[in-house]
Amino acid sequence: MRDSTLPASKGAFESAVNQHRAGNLDAAEKGYRSILQQQPDNVDALHMLGMIAYQRGRHDAALKLIAEALRYSPSSSAIYVNLGSVYVANGQPDAAISALDKAIALNPATAMAYNCLGNAYRMKGLEKETIDAYRKAIATDPAFTDAYANLGTVYYKNDRLDEAKQCFQKTVELNPEHSSAIHMLASLNGNTTETAPLDHVRQLFDEYSGNFDKHLVEELGYSMPELIRTEMGRIAGPDTIFRNAIDIGCGTGLAGAQFRPVAQRLTGVDASVRMVEKAKDRNVYDSLHAGDAIEYLENSGEHYDLFVCADVFPYIGNIYPLFRSVKKYAEAGAYFTFSTEAAEESGYVLRKTGRYAHSSNYIKEVAADAGFSVLTLRRENLRRQRGNWIPGDLVVLRL
Repeated sequence: MRDSTLPASKGAFESAVNQHRAGNLDAAEKGYRSILQQQPDNVDALHMLGMIAYQRGRHDAALKLIAEALRYSPSSSAIYVNLGSVYVANGQPDAAISALDKAIALNPATAMAYNCLGNAYRMKGLEKETIDAYRKAIATDPAFTDAYANLGTVYYKNDRLDEAKQCFQKTVELNPEHSSAIHMLASLNGNTTETAPLDHVRQLFDEYSGNFDKHLVEELGYSMPELIRTEMGRIAGPDTIFRNAIDIGCGTGLAGAQFRPVAQRLTGVDASVRMVEKAKDRNVYDSLHAGDAIEYLENSGEHYDLFVCADVFPYIGNIYPLFRSVKKYAEAGAYFTFSTEAAEESGYVLRKTGRYAHSSNYIKEVAADAGFSVLTLRRENLRRQRGNWIPGDLVVLRL
């Protein structure tokens, strides 16, 4: 193996790493690739280039690059940890466990390996092994905030709410800006906030992207995109073609696949980079963007005749800001269709699930304020949760 710290490459590598840390992925990638042109076996550049691919949701490319780095440095615990992380993100928990076991064998004191191992076990639904792994991560590094947050999530999902709250409280003590822990504490304490933090939503769906479709459709019985498409066909007419449609919170493209045949142009926007990368594989969008939907609408300035938001409102409490943006960029006569979790309370409420529910009257109030007419507001089964159907509303509005 060539020494990656040779003077010829050390300065260039440090410069690329600084760009990487600053979030300038294009500049960092250019730097790493420049090093590899001179030193094709530079372990650090291969490894970091793989991590950029991972951050961008290009998991297959990431796996190839990180595996190449391991070929030149087979005793690197850190590289095995990152390989395991990519396998988790790609929905391959068994491969992740194998890689992480190797990382731990090489360095038993690596908290990150135990945390990633917990993520892999969690994907397999192995509660005891998941909890043990997160606890080992905390025992190895008592200040490891993400391990506390992950352990809290497991406790929460298994109705161990007091333990979950303790973990989230510890997370916030260690990192007062940990958005996911702050959000979950609010939900567990019965405090309704205006919206889920974007970082929380992004992290949630980045982690969920690997097995999103299988879990949501096959295990939870989610069929809202099909229901929305059928309802839109009934209202607008089966032969109606929309000039410019946008799928807000597009995820992996479940709704996009439904609306592709009736849209001349279809744009997808999602907070999660990894969801957007999965959506690209469906090849149903003319344009895909990762980021905040309102910011995208404001920055693009495009106008649309159809707005689709399937399973987005459960992550937004106060829906007024989104409605204002939709109205601003809606053509005359545009449709706005979405689903919500149904609330019997007035207004909206943050459930202990960490998701928001909205009352029918609140939806009508916000729609009227924005100038939309309610064409459909119908109760439907949204998805299953612990064996029970979660009631929701299917809504179609028109400007």
